[in-house]
Amino acid sequence: MTDVFQRSEAGFQFISEDAVLTPADTDVYLKRLNNELARAQLNLMRARDAEVTAERAFLEARTAYLFATSEEPPEVGRKAGQVTQKQADEWYAVRISKEYWAFREAKVIRQNASDYVWQVKTQVEVMRSLNVNAKALYDTPGRGR
Repeated sequence: MTDVFQRSEAGFQFISEDAVLTPADTDVYLKRLNNELARAQLNLMRARDAEVTAERAFLEARTAYLFATSEEPPEVGRKAGQVTQKQADEWYAVRISKEYWAFREAKVIRQNASDYVWQVKTQVEVMRSLNVNAKALYDTPGRGR
């Protein structure tokens, strides 16, 4: 059995797209994808924890800033004198930028981790289909085995 796929930053990828997969190849690939899915889910869990920690730090910094300055934050809404959520976020980004940007970064990291979990799940489904095809091909009389 030759190695027809490799792990990269974007997940598992075929080394040669023209490679003919044997049932053994697809079984190995499925096992590796299963392990990758477990790692991806663990990374997502860690990213969620980091996001909550960053959000807590942001909220504490926001409360401390508002208490220390007695400054009124902009009110979000559609009425006259109110601002959009984006404008309110910019207001906080200027005043407590370290915590604000740490929270934003943690949110993006968590979203990327979630996207990667879904990508690996999709790869598992594709490989299951290829596994069925490979087994059917090799189970055909006069082929494979």
